[in-house]
Amino acid sequence: MAGKQFISEIRDRDRVSGIFLVQQKTVLLNKNGKPYIALTLMDRTGTMEGRVWDNVDQFEGMFEAGDYLDVAAQAVAYQGRVQLKIERLSAREPDSVNPDEFLPATRRDRGEMLARVRELLQGIRDAALRQFCLACLDDERFRESFARAPAAKNIHHAFLGGLLEHTLSVMELCDRLCPLYPELDRDILLAGAFFHDAGKVRELGRDRSFEYTDEGRLLGHIVVGAQMLADWNRDLALLSPERLLSLQHMVVAHHGSTEFGSPKLPMFAEALALNYLDDLDSKLESFREIAEREGGQRWSSFQKPLDRYLFLGVQKNGREAAAAEREPPSAEEKAGPLRVPNENARVVDDESSASPLASLELFPPPGRKRGDRS
Repeated sequence: MAGKQFISEIRDRDRVSGIFLVQQKTVLLNKNGKPYIALTLMDRTGTMEGRVWDNVDQFEGMFEAGDYLDVAAQAVAYQGRVQLKIERLSAREPDSVNPDEFLPATRRDRGEMLARVRELLQGIRDAALRQFCLACLDDERFRESFARAPAAKNIHHAFLGGLLEHTLSVMELCDRLCPLYPELDRDILLAGAFFHDAGKVRELGRDRSFEYTDEGRLLGHIVVGAQMLADWNRDLALLSPERLLSLQHMVVAHHGSTEFGSPKLPMFAEALALNYLDDLDSKLESFREIAEREGGQRWSSFQKPLDRYLFLGVQKNGREAAAAEREPPSAEEKAGPLRVPNENARVVDDESSASPLASLELFPPPGRKRGDRS
């Protein structure tokens, strides 16, 4: 599919002609009562909203979510975001496209991540718990799904391998937290982190889009995950009833409140730690993805899932950027201004003193990623 126009490359006023995967399709009514089709189109670089305003009756029955569409459209800016005004479309047969072009995937090596998960599990000192965790990881069907599944439909880690990447990040956070709080049971915390989202291997599809399965909609990954633990232990017979119950509680409580889908609040320290570290990783990944997608602006568009705008940092002005390109900084410039201790004097940089945010770059622009995870 040489020359494909990827979503990440589309800018306002571009003419767009290409093949995209339909993530979502909804028929709505405008303020005059006229129907239109609202689409979310995707490829491996991201998603973009599209609208079909004309010939709705002709196009509505031609495709559904999960289909591939050949689209001709005009890119237009609307409320700070680019979307497609679709003029023509036609369905494409799945055999005629390369599916790898349409689903985003982790940039990290999945084999290396699996190896690190195994290494952390091997560090569990409770022999029965360690054996149980490793046996579950060695379940070929589970391991393959675990390495391929997304962690969410669209909010964070919504890409192939996202579940593995998120799970490993939470396990690493748990491992680093334990030396600060030696009263925590590191074994159960690491095991809980490994299993907390295991039910997502059955909650989300991953063939053409990240849609919920019937099991995902009717039960959800929290209930499914608790059931999976019981099923594994019935076959392996390695965990005591108390140990199994502790793991199941960590799974059902990891969202932290009934408002966010957990039927129980965290009721012991390790469950509480898991709740906060899971939330931390998911939110920071969301921030990173938004900054990468909307980099180059001072503020992001309004983010509904986070209920806020995000400050993306300050770009250098044109004069500063040009000077930076002309010549590298001298050794004196790299060292910064000489500051002589003086209790009656305060050294202030001209531009940074104008605003406490003036020199702050919370998220780097595209091309340079904070804590590059590629």
